[in-house]
Amino acid sequence: MDNNYNKYCSGQLKVISDFDKINEIFGIVLKNHVNNQGTLNNNNNNNNNNNNFRILDIGCSHGKNSIIVLKPLIEQVRNKWNPNEKVIEIFHSDLSVNDFSKLFNQVYNLNSYSNKINNIFTYGIGNGFENQLVPNNSIDFIFSFSTIPWVPFLNEYKSFEGSLYNIAISDRLAGFENYYKERLLNTLNHRYNELKVGGIFSFNILIQEDKGNENEEKSKSLYFCLKNVKDILRKMSYESILSRDEVENMIAPIVFFKRDEYQYAIDKSTNNTGLKLIYENRITRNWADSHHDDESFVCSIIAVVGNFIKNSINGDKKKVDSIFNDFEQRFHLKYKLNPNDFQFHLSSLYLSFLKEN
Repeated sequence: MDNNYNKYCSGQLKVISDFDKINEIFGIVLKNHVNNQGTLNNNNNNNNNNNNFRILDIGCSHGKNSIIVLKPLIEQVRNKWNPNEKVIEIFHSDLSVNDFSKLFNQVYNLNSYSNKINNIFTYGIGNGFENQLVPNNSIDFIFSFSTIPWVPFLNEYKSFEGSLYNIAISDRLAGFENYYKERLLNTLNHRYNELKVGGIFSFNILIQEDKGNENEEKSKSLYFCLKNVKDILRKMSYESILSRDEVENMIAPIVFFKRDEYQYAIDKSTNNTGLKLIYENRITRNWADSHHDDESFVCSIIAVVGNFIKNSINGDKKKVDSIFNDFEQRFHLKYKLNPNDFQFHLSSLYLSFLKEN
């Protein structure tokens, strides 16, 4: 993510939005943890590794949104046990290239969750969510918001024309018809392994609304927003500031899941594991609702896609920064002239799975 991601990530926070539901679901997790502890105590197994209360945050980035989600959850934990009675462990995970120093600066800020309770320990995990991140049966609550839609960059996505978001909206590339649904199923299977019995995994994915749905066109709108952003970069190539190859490589690898893809993963995981779907909700929101001025709106887009642009520019740091600053100025100017060209909605599906056995 861009270095200014924390500053301009309120759009993702707005997408999360349903904090009351998250807190309600977390209450179920706490109750199940207490019940499990009673079983352990009855079995004289007080030294069991599962005595600690553990939360796994997948896709932490630089930490701002994660901490906003965690603070009320930690308050619930604090109200459940006496000081020093319960050890809390928080695992923040993201790709190994993530700047975890920025994350820990946020975590140990005075306004963070780390100052709300005693006996709390925080860890960073540099690994992708498509892998198992922690040992089996070790986590009480897993959450991941605005992370699962990110997929590895593939050469097949490269294009000089089109959008920065270039994964086909309707028809998948040849050979990738099953790729995204199997990837989502694999993610659910890993989370099943990581959860304790009674634990919950809550997350969202971006979705392509069904044909004929009132939000069908809105759920496609990010493609056209990022197409207009890429128009700026194409123009820079016509002026020989960027090469054609550099612009071809400028792709933000985000996937909007189709109904058959996410339903396949839901059905397979609930039929073949001990996961039970306990919450499902679809929300379509206007990205601009989170930004009240031109500056923050444009910067919120740059914060998400900026690194994919920067990483495709050849040259030393001075050259890359100069070209990228040129792009930013052009983007701000073009937005002021035609703000409607960059408006978009996101359709999200929120899911929570309980591990029953």
